[in-house]
Amino acid sequence: MATLHELRIEAGLSINRLAQLADVDRNTVTRAEEGRPIQEVKAYAIVQAIARQLGRSIKLSEVDDLQVL
Repeated sequence: MATLHELRIEAGLSINRLAQLADVDRNTVTRAEEGRPIQEVKAYAIVQAIARQLGRSIKLSEVDDLQVL
């Protein structure tokens, strides 16, 4: 398991680029990386955007610090 920040860095994505790919606000990505709760649909979009970049499947439960409402 890894943190959202670690996965984003592994995928070579900036916060802004990840927000674009996930179609969420930059602040949402920042909140998620800080371990603050975000909506489940947005968490899913963020994780799927990272997964696409890495070319593998990632479940929400596999991200250590991700908190969903």
